[in-house]
Amino acid sequence: MDLDAAYAACASVTRREARNFYYAFLSLPKLQRRAVYALYAFCREADDAVDADDLPPRTEAGAPALDALRRRLAAAAAQQPIAPRDAALADTIARFGVHPADLEDVLTGMQLDLSLRRVETIEQLDRYCYHAASAVGLSTLPILNNGTPPTDAMREAAVDLGLGMQYVNILRDVAEDLERDRIYLPQDRAAHFGVDSAMLQAGVVTEPVHDLFAEHAARGRALLVSGRQLLPALPRRSRACPWILSELYGRILDRIEARGYDVFAGRVSLPKGEKIGLLLSARWRRL
Repeated sequence: MDLDAAYAACASVTRREARNFYYAFLSLPKLQRRAVYALYAFCREADDAVDADDLPPRTEAGAPALDALRRRLAAAAAQQPIAPRDAALADTIARFGVHPADLEDVLTGMQLDLSLRRVETIEQLDRYCYHAASAVGLSTLPILNNGTPPTDAMREAAVDLGLGMQYVNILRDVAEDLERDRIYLPQDRAAHFGVDSAMLQAGVVTEPVHDLFAEHAARGRALLVSGRQLLPALPRRSRACPWILSELYGRILDRIEARGYDVFAGRVSLPKGEKIGLLLSARWRRL
């Protein structure tokens, strides 16, 4: 597979799987957009390796796949890609100065997800969210910054944006995660409100459950707002991408709150037309 074909394969994965992310990526100039596709395709493959429903037991089936991905990442960083599609990843790392360590952190998050069933504290939650989401954002930051190394302040804002997005994911997916015997809401905060796993399994938004969800949502929203500090630091043509992401996740949070935090009634999502509207709005606003 030549380089153009490798990038095209990554774009195909992104179009098929990215959902919310794809519309944000469309706002980027072509070279940046295809580089982000290369990162997304690699991260998607890692996520699929550990998250497939047909991997019993997941810790035995997923770990070798992650080890193979680590070897492929090291080879791509050394400009010696192993898998055909990794040619795009190698080119992206070299062209934009992407830090392989940030992608290693993404794989660490996938490793955590193999065995993590309960989160005990907010600190543990933030560590998990950093690896699951913030590290992905950090890996894309040199691309958004046109190959210029990002400042520490930019990285801190990108971390907050990723944390906020993952907080929204966790709240939106409470019911789905319960089916897989996972609770990502911190156990110490649940205990503070008098919520246990049986109450969550019941699927009823009682007052204690409402208050737990509301606290989690408030922290997620604050992180999204903090993450927007990244926008003015980026080149103008790159700003729309993180803006759209923060808007998408903020609106999902709005809908969850409008439901009275009843995330058990069905998955909250935005219609395709609204996502396209955000893309068009971002271009018109020329963030």
